[in-house]
Amino acid sequence: MKQEQRALFETIHAFRRLNISEMLPNIAHGDYGVLKMIDYCNRHAEAETGVKVSHIAQRMELPVPAVSRSLRTLEERGLIQRTVNRSDRRTTYVAVTDSGKALLAEADGILSDFADAVFGQLGDDLLRELNRYLGIMLETAKEEIRHRKYQEKKGEKSETHF
Repeated sequence: MKQEQRALFETIHAFRRLNISEMLPNIAHGDYGVLKMIDYCNRHAEAETGVKVSHIAQRMELPVPAVSRSLRTLEERGLIQRTVNRSDRRTTYVAVTDSGKALLAEADGILSDFADAVFGQLGDDLLRELNRYLGIMLETAKEEIRHRKYQEKKGEKSETHF
């Protein structure tokens, strides 16, 4: 791997290690993500009863047991409410409580201020260029993965397209 490529991977890895959850108000990063997803799904759902647990897991690309652990914690803290479907007890719906909405508003404000502070130092032009380059890199990587998966299914050796 070339030095520039390694440096990019190291930078991406360093971003993933940033502990942004240290700034969040008394909620773990994973629980915040689940709470945020429930809120998003509830705001965009047609049903007033809440969102299905299986839908949350699917949207977050997480196993249902992992989501269930977060839901248990969120429910114990009064941030969400579960409702069992009366006609099919296997189906559980989840909704964010008023306390959960207040916590989300506080966390979103903190993260927004953080983003403004960090990205504001870059300026809009540089941030647009960075987003453009990262978008190109992401699409190129996705295409390469698709190509390699297809080739491996055919039993052929793939060649790099970068």
